[in-house]
Formats: sequence, structure tokens, C-alpha cells
Amino acid sequence: MSLLINKKLLALSLTALLAACGGGGGSSSSDSDTSSTEGGSGQGSSGGDQGSSGDDNTPISDNVGTTVVIGEVEVTDLGFASLTAVDVTLPEAMNNAKEVYQLAHYIARTDGEQDEDNIDIPIRSYVATCATGSDIPRMFVSTTLSEGTSASDTTYGSVYELQYNPDTSSFDQTGNATILNQCYESHGIAVSQDCSRVAVLCNTEYRAHERYDIQGDLVEQYGTTYMRMEDNLDKVEGTDAEEKYNDQIWLMEWDNESLSETPDTYVVSKIHGGTHLGTQELIYVDTDSEGRASYAFTASARVFDDGGGSHYSAGLTVINRNDWSLNMGGSDNRGWDWACGNGHVVNIRAFYNPANESYGALCTSDWNDWMGSARGQLGTIAIKMEWSDFFEGYFNHFVPSTSAMVSNGGGHTVVPLDENTNLSVIVSPKYIEDSDMEQFLSDEVGVDTSSGDSFDQDCAGYESTNCFLSYMAYATDYPIISRQALYSGDGLDASSLTRVGIAKTDGSGSISGEGYNWLVEDNDCQISDPQLIDLKNGRYLFGYAKFQCISDNLSYDRIYSANGSKRLLVPKSYYVMEIDADMNILEGPIELPNYGWGGLDEPMYLGNGKVAWTYIKNPTFDNYVSGQQNIWQAMIYHSNSVN
Repeated sequence: MSLLINKKLLALSLTALLAACGGGGGSSSSDSDTSSTEGGSGQGSSGGDQGSSGDDNTPISDNVGTTVVIGEVEVTDLGFASLTAVDVTLPEAMNNAKEVYQLAHYIARTDGEQDEDNIDIPIRSYVATCATGSDIPRMFVSTTLSEGTSASDTTYGSVYELQYNPDTSSFDQTGNATILNQCYESHGIAVSQDCSRVAVLCNTEYRAHERYDIQGDLVEQYGTTYMRMEDNLDKVEGTDAEEKYNDQIWLMEWDNESLSETPDTYVVSKIHGGTHLGTQELIYVDTDSEGRASYAFTASARVFDDGGGSHYSAGLTVINRNDWSLNMGGSDNRGWDWACGNGHVVNIRAFYNPANESYGALCTSDWNDWMGSARGQLGTIAIKMEWSDFFEGYFNHFVPSTSAMVSNGGGHTVVPLDENTNLSVIVSPKYIEDSDMEQFLSDEVGVDTSSGDSFDQDCAGYESTNCFLSYMAYATDYPIISRQALYSGDGLDASSLTRVGIAKTDGSGSISGEGYNWLVEDNDCQISDPQLIDLKNGRYLFGYAKFQCISDNLSYDRIYSANGSKRLLVPKSYYVMEIDADMNILEGPIELPNYGWGGLDEPMYLGNGKVAWTYIKNPTFDNYVSGQQNIWQAMIYHSNSVN
């Protein structure tokens, strides 16, 4: 049980300890000129579609937060915020499961390890928060557990609860937990605002509903052919693929009961199995203006067609919780069963905009039908809303891709601002030289590039209203950087360096204006694993991680090389900063002292300037112990912008 410490005493103890150490905490942007003198773009930079280069890159800070231990709580001073971390034992002290073989991350995929037993990062965990307006908010966690350390060991889903302790400014374990023996994985989790209703997505086996009691099979009642994989069994029947490509996704719900009770269970998809392409996220809305309670989830899959072939894509399923129904067709449909980006969908991320009461998804694919083969193989980053009549969503950006699941970059998340505005976060390398873009703007748009702010100009009158998409539409007139082979290479080079950008899109998902503001990029290192969470006071917590660097002088073999992609999947360091809705940097960045998050994870708002998440201990490359642990850390970020 955690030692209870008065919050004021905790703050005073931290101050005294830091003073004894001569400071050492991270300074805010207003206290230091480091980020403006060493990085160039510094505070308030508006970036532009191609971002900055050379000395204008947003810096990777040398400032590191300082940690002290008070009782059982680690407290880190970040200057403009604090972070508390406490150890958490996973249900029944089991280890977390390893990540699934071949899963795509933003700068690598897990089959770079070749041997599945060598994969050494955790499978994604999910968190959901509730009672965020109270003094004791709570967080529910979905984590897949393993009986052992081998890829062949049995795995299970699990759900457990943590509760905020205002005396220690950290979490306590409540003991409310369960292991889901019916599931070999648990994924997206959602909670009602008052914490009374908890739901989780469960991955279970072929025709599992015939072996367990369920409340309903929504796929058979309301689903489309794409959602009923059993209809296509003749394509794989009699082979080991018969079951492999016909697993099910269940939605399991506890309504006003302990997690130890048997949840109500509904079959919500039969397209799961085979190669995993992305994560499965679940969102819950208590009620909207029409009195509807609803769930929405996203999932990608491989589906066999009538011609004997197969295709990878993804869907957004919206469930009416009032009567447990789906409406996948007609003029008033909600969601779609297939296609949110041309080509194979590598990843799909769900979101909900409460201002326009619509679900949507940010999708990454390995191809596009706008430019065809004129630009080589460039995948699509697109947004598609639940009611969209645009079959493949709205293109936001392109990303280099070699084949399904092999790409450099992708879409991470969407954060709504208002009814007509979202912030879209992506990872991508740079593959248009500044000089080429300037030539395009001068020749085709008539922009005077001598001012140095050419990338801030709209490209109105062209195929889209931002310079990047307009440039790419000139398929053969202007060059792109010859990107490094995504499978292997002699060494990391500048064409494969990744960066993190944020753009404003409209309520339909269409990009506008200057395009992506490249908020973090570096001339030497790959940047990935972004996070963006609304602090709900005009500020946003923005996080990212630094991976391998050119100066490391390491082979670039990321696929088909023993342990070749570990350094592409395990960050060297993690950073946080606070920004506003116009991407101005308000505080930071500062490096976290050996704390972090999973590359596909999403921390959640916990109320009153707090953001919460959980991850393994010692997650940075130099301190990495193992991707499988039974003691994790639960972390809470506390912004000083909220008292």
C-alpha cells in the first residue's frame, strides 16, 4: 500500500531536495534562451508545410527533469510541470505479452526481429479515464498478459483499475481487476464519465461465440459481408488459414458491477486474425443531443474475396448502445465496413468530436490513387468521418511505403478543437528539398521566396489548398528525394530521418492552409512516437521520442536481420512540451528521466491539468531491461498551468 503524504508536504519536500541538489530541474521556455538560440524556430514558430532545415530545426533539449523519491512515489520536476510515477503490479503478477509479430510502428515493424521470440517490446496497452471532474479520478487499463516469455506461450486479456490519490498526487491500485480467459488479447477500453460502465475489446478465437455465452451477435444481425468472414471460408477451408483469418472481436461490458463479475458480451466483428496491421481502439459516448449512447471501434484485417484473392483494409464500426444495433448502410449510416485509404491500410486510429457529434478515423495506407505510380510508392494519410460519402477519406499527406505494413511514418491521432477544426498528428520523413519547393512556389504559384517564409503561403487555385499537396500533384515536373530502401541499407541517411508534424483539418477531415507544421525534427536522429493530449485550458501536452541517429554509425538493417529493428522500436529518450492550438511552443521541450510510453499508446486526460498513462519501467534504450515485466509504472503529468 502506498505511503500517504500530504500534497503540500510533498511539494515542500521536493523543493528542499532540489535546492540541496543545486536545482537541476527543467527550466521553462520563458526561463532560458536555449531553445531559441540553439534551435532557431524556438517559441511561437509557425513552421510551414515543409518545416525548417539546417539550424532552424526545433531542438532536442539537453534539459532533463530531476527526480526524487518520496515514500513510494517518484516525483520529477520538469520546470513547467511535474510527473509522478508509482509501481503497479499487473493482474496475478503475470508479465505483459510481447508485441504481435509483423505489427507496423512508425519507423519499423516487429518482423525486423525475424524470430518472433526476439521481439522485445510490449504489445500495446490502452487506458481510459473517468470522474475527471472530481478530486479522485480513476483510470482503467487494458493489458494483454502472457503465461511465459516465449511467443508460443498462452496469452490473455486483462483489465484493472487505478484511482488517483490526492495526498500523494499519484495512483493507488484498487484491487478491481480481472483476467479474461476467453481472450488471447484485450485492446481498446472505454469508460462512462461516472465510471459506472466499463467496456473492452476482446480478441478471441474462430467461432468462439459457439463455446461461450454471449448476449448478441451484432455481425449476424446487422453486419455486412466484409464483417462475416465465415461467408468466405471456401477460400481457406481445409488449410491452417481457415481459423487464422476468422477470429472474432468481442465487446465486453461491465455495467454497474465489479470487474470480477461476468461481463455482457457481444460479437462485433469477424474479420480479425492473420497478420495484425494496427491497433484496435474503443470510444464510448454517454449520450448525445439525440439521446444516443454509443460505442465506436476501429480494426484492420485481411479479408478474402470472391476471386480467391485477399486484401488488407480497415473499418469504423459504430454501435448504438440503446438497442445494441448497427447501421452500416443507407443515408443515415454510421461508420463503414471497409476502406479509409487507398491500398492496404497499415494503421487506423479512431476519434470522436463532441462538437459535431461525429466519430472518425485517421488512416495510413501503403498506396494512393491520386498520383498513382508517378511518384513511386507513396502511401496515404487520410481522415474519414463516420458519415463520409468520400469512399477513401480526405488525403492529408503522403508517406513513403514499400508494401503493406512497411512504411516510414504514418498518422497517429486526431484531437478535436471545435466543430469545424481538428489537430492531426503524423510522423513522416522529409522528401521534398527546400530548394525544390521554393522553385515550385516561384514558378507555379508566383510566390516571392526571398522573404524566407515561402512555406507559409497558401497554394490556392491548385488541387488542394496547401503547398505540399499541390507540389505532389505535379507528378513528374518536380523531384522528390530518393528515399532509402525501407527493408535494409548500409546506414541511416538523411532521407530516412523522420519528424513529427501537426496540421489543422476541417470537420470533414480535409486539410487546409499551409499543411503540416513540423513541430519536431532533427538533422541527425529519427523522431517518432508522438502524443497530443488536450489539457482543456487552451494548452496541449505534446510528447515525442528520439530513436537512432546518423551519428550512431549503425547498420540500417531494419528487416530480415536478427535484432535489426530493436533500436527502431525502443527510443533513446522521451520529451514533453506544452503548445497551444496554433502550434506555438509555450513550454519546453524537456527530456523525461527514463520514463516513457508505448509507441502506439495514447495517454488520457485525467482532469485539472493532469494526463495519465502506464508503461514498462526503464523504457529507454540504454536502460532497457526487458519488454516483458510484471511491475509497470503508472504516471501522471501535472501541468503548472492549472492550480
